[in-house]
Amino acid sequence: MEKLIIIAPLILYFIGYHFGVAFSRLSIILLISLIVVLYPTHLIAISVIVSLLLTEYFLEKFYKQMQSLKRAYNENLSLVVNEMAALKKDSETIKLNLSSSEKAIKNILYIYELSKNIAGYVDLEKMFNLIVKSLDEQFTIKDISMKIFDRNKVFQKGTPLNLEENIKSQKIINNIIYLPLSIGEIFLGILAIKIPALYEKDTEFFDDIAAFVEELDIAIQRAILYSKVESMSRTDGLTDLHRRGYFNERLKEEEIRAKRWKGRFSILMMDIDHFKRVNDTYGHQAGDTVLKTIAGILKNSIYETDFAARYGGEEFVIIFPQTDPLGLNIKTEKIRKTIEETEITVGLERLKVTASFGIAHYPKDGLTSDEVLHKADMSLYKSKQTGRNKVTEYNSEIS
Repeated sequence: MEKLIIIAPLILYFIGYHFGVAFSRLSIILLISLIVVLYPTHLIAISVIVSLLLTEYFLEKFYKQMQSLKRAYNENLSLVVNEMAALKKDSETIKLNLSSSEKAIKNILYIYELSKNIAGYVDLEKMFNLIVKSLDEQFTIKDISMKIFDRNKVFQKGTPLNLEENIKSQKIINNIIYLPLSIGEIFLGILAIKIPALYEKDTEFFDDIAAFVEELDIAIQRAILYSKVESMSRTDGLTDLHRRGYFNERLKEEEIRAKRWKGRFSILMMDIDHFKRVNDTYGHQAGDTVLKTIAGILKNSIYETDFAARYGGEEFVIIFPQTDPLGLNIKTEKIRKTIEETEITVGLERLKVTASFGIAHYPKDGLTSDEVLHKADMSLYKSKQTGRNKVTEYNSEIS
């Protein structure tokens, strides 16, 4: 019975701990006090029970600390997991941004190089072909059209697209991007680009191509303006024929081409008869009207492969590549007759003029372009010496 009383607190303690029954320390202390009163000699048993109580107290305290540490650990773990998730999301965003930036940089570099190439073109057709090639490489676009207003020139690749001159800002109509080419209020032309059917609902593609085309705008405008300035420097403002300096360049090129391919060419020189009399009688404005009229007749009488220029004053010159001498004589005679029969209106006056012509051929009449030009000039002088209003072809009798 005494042993049972001694171990009773220990049994109660373990039963309570095992089954989750919480005994208050006060009840244990009362039990120990009762044992001490009834059995004061059992100090060892009392010491064991006190040790167990102290152990339980410290274990409970340790357990609470562990629970607190566990909660702190779980909270920190949750924070770490959240931070890792955020870092992963940020990493994906950064990766996407880097990819977009890399793409943007590549596009900028590509457009920069393309813009330099475009800006260097004077030939608008070559410039258009470069644009077509770049759009095909970048976006697999096949249908492109461009119109230059002042020259009324239209360039097209693939399906012809409608080119409305009244579009004043970049627009997308029926999956066609329209880009007006303008400097301030001056509209130079318009570029139309058909979006492929595969990308008709791809807004990102629309944005990319729109941005790409917009970047090309300045380069195209610069090329058109450069072409106009270059054309103006090579073109006579009154007659719209080429200037003498540009004629000399083309004549040298024709000589090189003829020598390389064993070809031939002819030079026609023409002078308006008694032009000074026209200026003196009717005034210089009348003289300008005559010059423009004669230039128009020349342009309408030759092929695109022929090259006509105002050589100076009332003198004109034409290069005829690979021309048959007999055929050239017939053509020149038609030009002479057309000039002779044309009635020119100057104010209230109507007048007619005539012209004299001289022809020389390479290599028959000279082995260099300068020699052939000189022989054509000599032939022209012969026409003026022998009555004017006639065509003279160079021969050995002309000196």
